[in-house]
Amino acid sequence: MPLLALMILVPAAAGLACLLVRSRRLLPALGVLAFSATLGLGIALVRQVLALGVVTAWNGFLFADALSAWMVLVISAVSLASSIYAVGYFRRDLADGTVTERRFREFYVLTPLFGASMFLVVLANNLGVIWFAVEATALSSVLLVALYNRRTSLEAAWKYIILGSLGLALALMGTVFVYAAACKNNTQSLPSFNWTYLMGVAGQLDPRLLKLAFVFALIGYGTKAGLAPMHTWLPDAHSEAPAPTSAMLSGVSLKIALYALLRFSILTTACLGTPYSQHLLLGFGLLSMCVATPFILVQTNMKRLFAYHSLEHIGIICVGLGLSVPLALFGAVLHIGYHALVKSTIFFAAGNIHQRCHTLQLPKLAGLLKTMPASSILLALAVIGIAGLPPFGIFLTEFGIVAGGMGAGRVLVSVLFMAALVTVFSGLLSHVAHLLLGAPTQEALGPRTPLSCVAAMALLIALLAVLSLWLPAPLLELLRRAAALIGGSP
Repeated sequence: MPLLALMILVPAAAGLACLLVRSRRLLPALGVLAFSATLGLGIALVRQVLALGVVTAWNGFLFADALSAWMVLVISAVSLASSIYAVGYFRRDLADGTVTERRFREFYVLTPLFGASMFLVVLANNLGVIWFAVEATALSSVLLVALYNRRTSLEAAWKYIILGSLGLALALMGTVFVYAAACKNNTQSLPSFNWTYLMGVAGQLDPRLLKLAFVFALIGYGTKAGLAPMHTWLPDAHSEAPAPTSAMLSGVSLKIALYALLRFSILTTACLGTPYSQHLLLGFGLLSMCVATPFILVQTNMKRLFAYHSLEHIGIICVGLGLSVPLALFGAVLHIGYHALVKSTIFFAAGNIHQRCHTLQLPKLAGLLKTMPASSILLALAVIGIAGLPPFGIFLTEFGIVAGGMGAGRVLVSVLFMAALVTVFSGLLSHVAHLLLGAPTQEALGPRTPLSCVAAMALLIALLAVLSLWLPAPLLELLRRAAALIGGSP
């Protein structure tokens, strides 16, 4: 069976198998095994892409280039860490009666299906299939958001599905306009919906229809990616979901929608020969950073704080993509991976704190460095990383975006970008210093955190540290090719 097909079928089969398996202990093992397999397959895919340039399967239905292969690695790493973390996390939830046996099984059915849908997004060649796969990620993840069946989680799930469905309806209109743009000058036969075909005839597409298509795709997929001002579902969904799901939502799901939008951006640039789509990405990226800043400063709930922080980082990535210079593009592509690793670690830490203290309200939490030393140290390292401090790689990606902007003469953009970063850093430092330091509160006296929960955090922080200090040559080449593809280079 083709490698690309296995990437999708392995987690999908694991999810369906969890419907039939009766043993409670076997369900977590299936999740860990499935995502371990996809990580191995992802590494093999990187080798094939570097050797061949493009890998296809099923007569071109599935397709992978450097950008696809990079996204596969990111999805696999975060999903594997989440499945490891979930072992101890749900064991405690079951013991506390927070989740029922049925909800426990539901998590292990839906999470691999959620992962399989994300793999389909980045490996599908057809723009219509990409839209369908993004919709599938929304349908599977909304049930995970509502897993705890609380009033607040149900409210968050409804908000997520309503706004997400509205956004995806607009994205579907954008997809239809792309097809109309292809039909405009092609009266002999119906054109293909495949992205590879559309790129081959990009110069023949109707530019006015393609501009309209990108605007619809930007608003539609931008809603799913959490771009401001379409972001209002994001803090609710991320704060109410179980910690492993929050990690996948923030770490990779937002980037999946951004990936779909990037395919439209690359096509639009190839057709118009102008930075039309980049200017829009730049504007929405800066807006997202500016909107996130005040909410981060005044936030009192830990998971909502870092959900708004995800909004800021999606803005950072879009600014790098919108600048469209090699250094900024490389920084934006690499930032996707670094942010996925560090933000997943932070949501794991939030899950540990919630299970130990039974609250995520920052005013009620203090001195966790004394009462939860392992989780607190890993959280501190993750916050240093997410704040953009050396030696972690986010410092380099943000510096690369600023340097690229300055080199391109976009001084105002670079100044606004740095101002938002500094302001958020100050607010984040204040929140986390209170959380970790000071006298321990009474709420921080629960049972010890399971080993698997700490191990998942340590795994991601170790990977972040290694990749911050050393990028293997194959991975570096993959990132260069992905950045060049987004920039319009062959």
